[in-house]
Amino acid sequence: MSRSVTVLSRAAVSFRDCAPGKPASLLIGSEAPLSILARESDPQDGPWEIKLQYQPQPSDVGKKGSSKPWVKSLTTLSGKTQLTLPANAPGEYSIIGVKGQYCPGDVLSPETCRVVQQPFPTAEIEWKRIHECSGDTGVSAYLVLHGRPPFQVFYQQKRNDEKFKEMSRTFQGSRGEIILQPPESGTYTYKFTSLSDANYKRIDLEGPVIQQKVHPLASASFGNHGGKLINSCSGSTVDVDVDLRGDGPWSLELQIVSPMGSETVKVNDLKKNRERIQVPIPRTIDEEGGTFQVDLVSVQDAYNCTKNLAVPGLSVNVRRVKPSVRFYSGNGKRETTILQNQDALLPLRLTGEAPWKITYKRTDPEGLVLTKVLSSPNDVLRVRDQGTYKLLEVIDSQCPGSIVEPESTYKVDWTDRPNVRLSADTKVTFQSHNGSFIRAPVCEGKEDFVDLEVSGRPPYQVVYNVARNGENGGTRILDQPVISSVQSKTRIQLLTSQAGRNYYEVKQVGDANYPLAKNKAHAIPRQDRLLFEQEVIGRPSAYFKKSARLSHCLRDTFTPITPYSQDDLIILDGRPPFHLELSVKSLATSETYRETVELWESHWKINLPTYEFSSIGPHLVTIESVRDASSCGQSAIDPLKKSIWVDVAESAAIVPFDRREHFCVGDVTQFQLEGIPPWTINYKANNRQHEQIARQSPFALVQQYPGTFLITSVSHQQQQCRTTVDNIQFEVHALPSAQVAEGREIFEDIHEGSQAQIVFTLNGVPPFTFTYQRSEPPKIKGAKPGKVLETHTVSGVMSKEYSIYSALEGTWTVTFISDKYCRYPPAQPDTLADKIKS
Repeated sequence: MSRSVTVLSRAAVSFRDCAPGKPASLLIGSEAPLSILARESDPQDGPWEIKLQYQPQPSDVGKKGSSKPWVKSLTTLSGKTQLTLPANAPGEYSIIGVKGQYCPGDVLSPETCRVVQQPFPTAEIEWKRIHECSGDTGVSAYLVLHGRPPFQVFYQQKRNDEKFKEMSRTFQGSRGEIILQPPESGTYTYKFTSLSDANYKRIDLEGPVIQQKVHPLASASFGNHGGKLINSCSGSTVDVDVDLRGDGPWSLELQIVSPMGSETVKVNDLKKNRERIQVPIPRTIDEEGGTFQVDLVSVQDAYNCTKNLAVPGLSVNVRRVKPSVRFYSGNGKRETTILQNQDALLPLRLTGEAPWKITYKRTDPEGLVLTKVLSSPNDVLRVRDQGTYKLLEVIDSQCPGSIVEPESTYKVDWTDRPNVRLSADTKVTFQSHNGSFIRAPVCEGKEDFVDLEVSGRPPYQVVYNVARNGENGGTRILDQPVISSVQSKTRIQLLTSQAGRNYYEVKQVGDANYPLAKNKAHAIPRQDRLLFEQEVIGRPSAYFKKSARLSHCLRDTFTPITPYSQDDLIILDGRPPFHLELSVKSLATSETYRETVELWESHWKINLPTYEFSSIGPHLVTIESVRDASSCGQSAIDPLKKSIWVDVAESAAIVPFDRREHFCVGDVTQFQLEGIPPWTINYKANNRQHEQIARQSPFALVQQYPGTFLITSVSHQQQQCRTTVDNIQFEVHALPSAQVAEGREIFEDIHEGSQAQIVFTLNGVPPFTFTYQRSEPPKIKGAKPGKVLETHTVSGVMSKEYSIYSALEGTWTVTFISDKYCRYPPAQPDTLADKIKS
């Protein structure tokens, strides 16, 4: 048997970043985080419970509001070995114990942490007035600062009735001094407002306030250019600006020092804070040029207080040779020619000290005054526009100079861009209202051109737009060709392939100086472009709208069959009136008929009332030619739309097979049809009009109604070629009939030796012939008769009743009857080509 034992490390805790002699700082109104760290701890033993003790400072015990001692336990967070204790009171914090989940721990040193509360910073301030000459010139403040440096002292200054202005000073130590000597007179008030140290920011100060009427001592310095070099280019004096402070008026003493000696100059009654003083130039320097020094020696204010000055002096450079500028030219011609959009470099010659600032402008045409700074005596002036440039002024690093005449101008010209115009040989008419040249109209498809003359340096390139009127107004560009030529005369082929008005606009012209490849963005201004235009007249044309075959009848005139059909419609394009020549050729006879018609409309249905179809069979109708109001020949016609076929058929006919004048109901009447199927037969039967379609010949009808039957007309080819029929008419008779005992079923018993009268009723047109027979009586009443016992035929009966007497037993029936025209039952025909009941 074995057992596993885990040995855990004992936790050891102590304060971190806090130890005896290294207390933690606590700011008033905040907390000090005390960090406790568990070392050599085993994670399996955590979290740990740390027991802490707090003991207030001995000096605070018993004081009102002071903290009381306590002992408490804190537990570390899971997985953490560090614990932070927020300390909000000064005193001593101690670790008195620690234990984990399984093992007690050890307390390491430092086990105590002293927390010291940092006091607010304070200051001891002592004011002292500064008195010089005849009055106070300011104050000084001596400060003793308490707290943790560095310190920042905030104070406010007020002059007379102005608002307070806040200022501050920073001190690295515990003692400091602030000297306040304002440059202007007035009543000043000073007060300290707040103090900051390393621990606290802007703690209010209840420092002393001082008010003082200040009269600052006079002082003076050179304005703007103190300690610098100034230049004098003309005159026996040099102007120097001096800034004066204090109470005026002032008296100023200057010293002029030159290589030949020095002299003192005194200037009195200076009343403004900045005065311009004329300092005399020493005579030798004034004549020959050179450098001398001007120093401020002393200044005296209104209170006769004099202050010696030790301010930077001023160096004066006196020049007696002026700078100059001129344009340079090796051959005496100050002019040059450049390409447009290129720079011209105009050579200059300058004298004096660099850098130079020159002003110039373009005078032809007039331009703005421009300024340029140059650094070389042989510099150039870079310009781009053409014109005459004139130098106006020059200033070098020290003095203004002069312009050398007449070398103050330079002319710059541009190389002309290539130009294009219509050749004088090109016949056109100019329209002033739109600046366009009108070329004479031309027929569609006929070649035409215009010649252009190009000026410039070959080779040339010409870009032009070709446009025509758009569908929604305006124009639309069709093409933008480019032509190249080494000759000054070139040719533009005009677009004539389609009717309409074409517009031509020369957009760009290039030559060797201005090739289009490098000047793509440059286009001729619209108002300067060459414009020309031409009307292309469309050639007349005519064609059949449809290619369907037409049908006509023999002896028809060639006129429209129906007003709504478009099978014979011809479409014409061009300018009316049109002269259309047609030909009609009969393939049967090879005869050709020609006729020319004048038309004013663009749509025409063939209407040749003078032409009559005199033969049957196909006829070819062809558009031979068309002319319109223009002088242009006709355009090519699509062969498929140039002609149509007309099928001419003879008139339909109908002939009866049987020329009888009398027929019976049920008879089949047959007719022979002539023409092209299908046929439409119109006939009248029983006083009613009928129409039948026959798709083959012969045509047969079964007569079903008695009365007069007649054929009225026959037509073929979709009811064309109709023929009126007036010679086919016959009578249809009803079938004869017979009744025994008026059609009643009679059973009559007779005595032996007696006879019964049998009456036959005959219907029809006499004479009648009928057959009757006697059969065995039926065994059951209502059943069919039995065996036929006898049959008799009677002919030549002229009356409609016929009687016989018989003593024989049986059933009497009529099996056949005929009258003058018909019989029943009728005879059966051998064959029927087409039976259609009327």
